[in-house]
Amino acid sequence: MNDLDLRLVALLKRNARMSVTQMSFELNASRITIDSHIKKLEESGVIKGYTVKLGSEEFRHKISGWILINAEANKEEAAIAKMIEMPELTRLHTTNGKWDLAAEIQTQTLEEFDRAISKLRQIAGITETETSLLLSSRIGE
Repeated sequence: MNDLDLRLVALLKRNARMSVTQMSFELNASRITIDSHIKKLEESGVIKGYTVKLGSEEFRHKISGWILINAEANKEEAAIAKMIEMPELTRLHTTNGKWDLAAEIQTQTLEEFDRAISKLRQIAGITETETSLLLSSRIGE
């Protein structure tokens, strides 16, 4: 990735619906150049999709929590692939220290959260978990 690609990705992270015309103006590059860079970033997998940030509380998930996970070393990648299929999973990070992975789960109800945890714990290769519900946020979204 070159400097233009990095600046283009930063613009798209800020507003994925920005027009190519506006991006070309802000980046001081032609529309054709911006369009070709976007296509290249999509084809290479740097850009995997576009998303929506929801502001209304009625659309946000009500229950969120972090699950710290240990996995068998030779089964971790297969376990990650299964976890990524879970619609309740909103974030997944590798970590150092006592835990191998940190997963954020979001659901509408505690019952759905419980089912998601159970589903996650049944994935082959996961050996240990520790769950914490998120009660409130002080900064960020």
